[in-house]
Amino acid sequence: MGLPAEKLEERKRFIGGSEAAAICGLSKWKTPARVWAEKLGYIEPGQEEKLHLEVGNLLEDDVAELFVRKTGKQIETVNETLFHPQYPFIGANIDRRVLGEGTILECKTTNSFKRKEFEGEELPPEHLLQVYHYMAVTGAPKAYVAVLIGNQDFKISVVNRDETAINHLIKREVDFWQNYVLKNKMPVLTKNDNDTLLALYPQAKPLSSISLTDNENQLLEMLEALEKDRDNVDGQIEKIKNELKEKLGEHEEGLTSLWRMTWKNQSRCSLDVKRLKVEQPDIWAKYAKTTSTRVFKYDERKD
Repeated sequence: MGLPAEKLEERKRFIGGSEAAAICGLSKWKTPARVWAEKLGYIEPGQEEKLHLEVGNLLEDDVAELFVRKTGKQIETVNETLFHPQYPFIGANIDRRVLGEGTILECKTTNSFKRKEFEGEELPPEHLLQVYHYMAVTGAPKAYVAVLIGNQDFKISVVNRDETAINHLIKREVDFWQNYVLKNKMPVLTKNDNDTLLALYPQAKPLSSISLTDNENQLLEMLEALEKDRDNVDGQIEKIKNELKEKLGEHEEGLTSLWRMTWKNQSRCSLDVKRLKVEQPDIWAKYAKTTSTRVFKYDERKD
């Protein structure tokens, strides 16, 4: 079932803790531009995110119960959205309040492949900034983060209040809301914003054109220079690889005093789509899947 529609709609009206890292450019999953587009309703959260939220909600009670068993502390559920005392557009949906301490508990689940992220004392940026965000809203002096890792390991981290970090985070969030969301101005784009741009502009108007400025001239010149540099670097990389392959010859493995390299045989089975389309057009048509995207190209004008 996931989050109710009204809950998803409510999230557009304020910055939540799960968006803190993205606004700071430290999230693996979202960029500032993606958060901006979702806040203004230009893009809806993807199905993958909705499923992630749904699974997290389902397992939250189990993680909270494990925390109680491990620590003996008493907790209570907080159902309402809390808001920053100074900035009403900064909100928090905390998982639990720890009774008698004035502290908070965040319940997390992750798969076993991310175990290394939780091996040290420091939490991943997404979780740490989320907790700082919640501390800013609630005034809590400390937070517990309980993480169930792949149903095989359970870790409890303690995060103490860091006033400098919290003030810096709130400053970034205030700037994001006042200068980008309220002004409907897109934040600076990153290398990870291709999906966001495709979601914002999925279809090009046929035969449409727009006149651009010298700023775009400069960007295109820079792009061309960078791609030429990349071609040169790629060429050097392949040249060095070929020299090393020649040294290996018929051998599968080569060892130096510092390195190990291999050149192994691999087999791959692939479908001859062109032949299938010619010899079995009905089968091809039955299983063919059409996808749509936008392809970016550029070249120097000759006129």
